[in-house]
Amino acid sequence: MKKILTAISFLTIFNFNSIFKSGADKILKSNQDAVHTVSAVHKNKTDTATYPSDADVYMAGTSGTKNNHMYGAVQRTDIDVDSGLQLVKSIKFFPLAGLFIGLSIAVLYVVSDKITFSPGIASVISIAGLFIITGGLHFDGLSDTSDGLMAFLKTGDKNKFYNAMKDVNTGLAGTISVIFYIVLLYKIILDFNSFQTYNRLYGIYALISFPVVGRYTIVLMSYFTVTPENFRGIGSIFTEGTDILTFISASAITLIIVVLFFGYSGLFALLATSFTMLIVCYFFIKKFGGVNGDMLGFGVKISEIIFLISLLDFIKTGF
Repeated sequence: MKKILTAISFLTIFNFNSIFKSGADKILKSNQDAVHTVSAVHKNKTDTATYPSDADVYMAGTSGTKNNHMYGAVQRTDIDVDSGLQLVKSIKFFPLAGLFIGLSIAVLYVVSDKITFSPGIASVISIAGLFIITGGLHFDGLSDTSDGLMAFLKTGDKNKFYNAMKDVNTGLAGTISVIFYIVLLYKIILDFNSFQTYNRLYGIYALISFPVVGRYTIVLMSYFTVTPENFRGIGSIFTEGTDILTFISASAITLIIVVLFFGYSGLFALLATSFTMLIVCYFFIKKFGGVNGDMLGFGVKISEIIFLISLLDFIKTGF
């Protein structure tokens, strides 16, 4: 339960870690220490990994053990492993954190729809709720990565991509991408609402499930990608801390949730989304050497829209 609450605390504005003995301040410091710890990992998949003794290493998600997905070694630091790597250990529960987000915005939708009798207004409120509950997390990743991609497509220069990503000012591409996401999400929510006519709760189920798939995308992309040396930071925690067991656990949780809600339609939509995001991963690795935190956020938002569109199409075709 503590790991689930840690995942929710990281992905939302709610700090459930304050109920723990360590308190809110310690978890914030621990997350910062974890960034520095896993950032010391040399994840070079072409070189032979050299590990010091178990007593001298801290591998993300474990204490004094070797993580087969992380190639290289982390020198011992002075941080408390159990607290400093809480975030790493909670990665497998990111889909459940997404479920918490989905349930929250679904409640907002239902309550506002009952009060206003307007699906349009309820949709706007639920989207605003998504932004507030997550504190705008991942929206900035969508914006920054879009700016970087536009700069790269215009010039073919990777340095332009890196510079645009690091620029604190939001460019035109970033602004348009966020607006486009909001408009698409609004339209899709209204489309799902049409199923309510047939006493099907697909609209509510969609609101609950799309944040699940979005947060699962962090795990998916992290497992199949790395973080470039010039982009090391919070993204390093995920790309270097996601091992095979974490990936399988997160995949199983996500699969169970979407299949329970949508059956085969959910299964096929999840497969279509995952396949598309693997293509995105391949592109990022091929062009930029991997992903950083902003690019993971970009993946979250793109996968949410892809999942909803795929799901809507599969449902309409009778799956």
